[in-house]
Amino acid sequence: MTVLGSTILEQANRTDRSVSALITQLETTLFNEDNRLFCSSDMDEVQQTVGDIFKPHRLKIRDRREQGIASMHHVRQGALSLNRLQYQHEVVIDPDRLNDFFLVHIPMNGSSTIRCGNHRFLSTPHNASLVSPTLPLEIEWEAGSADIILRIERARLDTHCAQHLGMQQLEKPLEFHPDLALETPAGQYFLKLVSMLADNMQSPYPQLREPIVFEQFESTLFNALLYGQPHNLCMKAPVTNIAPFYIKRVEDYIQHHTADSMTIESLAAIAGVSARTLFAGFQRYRGLSPMDYLRQVRLDRVREMLLSEHSAHLSVTEIAMHWGFNHMGRFAIDYKKRFGESPSASRRFGPGH
Repeated sequence: MTVLGSTILEQANRTDRSVSALITQLETTLFNEDNRLFCSSDMDEVQQTVGDIFKPHRLKIRDRREQGIASMHHVRQGALSLNRLQYQHEVVIDPDRLNDFFLVHIPMNGSSTIRCGNHRFLSTPHNASLVSPTLPLEIEWEAGSADIILRIERARLDTHCAQHLGMQQLEKPLEFHPDLALETPAGQYFLKLVSMLADNMQSPYPQLREPIVFEQFESTLFNALLYGQPHNLCMKAPVTNIAPFYIKRVEDYIQHHTADSMTIESLAAIAGVSARTLFAGFQRYRGLSPMDYLRQVRLDRVREMLLSEHSAHLSVTEIAMHWGFNHMGRFAIDYKKRFGESPSASRRFGPGH
């Protein structure tokens, strides 16, 4: 596993929330009457609407004598959408191949039998499924089971993956192992990111609406899958030396564009190397990741403003948000760790105070 993958797992180990608590949060914070597409016993209508959101598919009801109801909620942001789908019937869904998107199915209750490629397994609230667009899919949906479904546009994830491999485009399709265990450290971390996305989608003041924040979040979510879930492409960092000027080029860019939106992928494009190579280079020569370096520079900028008389009219929150810090609790912790005092203390004992 790469250093980036290890970093993700280290973050996951700090996640102490249970799978069941996170799944409950997804339903209580996001899905409501405003984003419900249907609640219907008309299975033709259900099949049509679900097909419009995902793709046309064959829908087989095990026992048509039952008067079951299906319901669906749908919320989208950028290349990501979160959906809640429930069938009171026992049904079989056969979309063949998804083609244009990846799907993560997270059962909230009950279970489904998943056939994806050559794999057949039981998906439960503790064991989700990650379906790749090029693999044939069939789902035997247990009656009454409700699933949270994350849709990820294939083009975005493929481009992101290619950047990490140092390619213009993937030479073969990205295919994940479909059995996604949610109680592993990597699974817990991924579920936490899904929960963060759900929180943001329902918030009246969504932090992820800002491009600088959403790009970083999307990159983190994709990396959690690429480095946390087995797949058919090698993400291992190559054994190679990086010329120091690549590191310096990125450092100079960060110093002069600190407030701009950046991800490790965009920085790799500036450096002229792959994202995995840039990440390995920063770890080797600087002992931290490119995004950690960016965070440190932004913290330095915050401190400069807190100590400056010219920004005395701005609050600590306003200054922090100006430099891309949207989570005030985490910001305060990082600031104190770097400078040995709280942001408010810097402001209180700065010039003129």
